[in-house]
Amino acid sequence: MSMSDSRARMNAAHRDLINAWTKVNEHWRDDVARTFHERSIAPIDKQLRAAMNALESMEELLRRIRNDCGDR
Repeated sequence: MSMSDSRARMNAAHRDLINAWTKVNEHWRDDVARTFHERSIAPIDKQLRAAMNALESMEELLRRIRNDCGDR
């Protein structure tokens, strides 16, 4: 699996997580829900965004390396 495939799968999983949480949060809006979001959803969201950014940076670096080495 390429990095772009991994990033695409991670992006889809992130989107699914946020969509699911949004639907749940339409009905679950108490202090427990806020705590759950702060302790579970927000950290996962932050880590997924960081991982996707890292994969994007690595993809760009590999693209430049391949270009510089003449391997297209």
